[in-house]
Amino acid sequence: MIRQKKKLCHLLIFAILTFLPACTGCQPAPEPVIEASPGWLESIPKDQTYYYAVGISGPTPRVADAWDQAIRRARAELGRVIISHVTSKDTIISTSNGKYVTQIVKILSDSELNYTEVIERWADKSGLYGPPGHFYVLVRMEKVRAESVLRSIK
Repeated sequence: MIRQKKKLCHLLIFAILTFLPACTGCQPAPEPVIEASPGWLESIPKDQTYYYAVGISGPTPRVADAWDQAIRRARAELGRVIISHVTSKDTIISTSNGKYVTQIVKILSDSELNYTEVIERWADKSGLYGPPGHFYVLVRMEKVRAESVLRSIK
């Protein structure tokens, strides 16, 4: 009888020691803490190949909606950046018609025609860069592609 109790006690201890670490492993890992905001918020990248822009979204009931909103805003901003760059070079567009420029920004920011890519995302949960709970997205588009799109709608 004592031998059976001893075996049962050892079995119970073994079971506890086996399953206890497994239960603690079931908890989701904490999100990494980013000590600083990304550098692209302070200085948007510039190079010979791409146009870049940043989009921002405030808190929304669903995080996915905030990311989508930030992407849409980044693409719209990218359209404005492209228009600004191209009109300053005076190579493709020379117009004073505000509707035309608005149409071009819309086309360039259209999710099906824009050929943009999201390069990075950052959620500022603690308000390190701006208000807490804001979402930031960096997008880019090839300069050659952007100018091709502009030529096709001229």
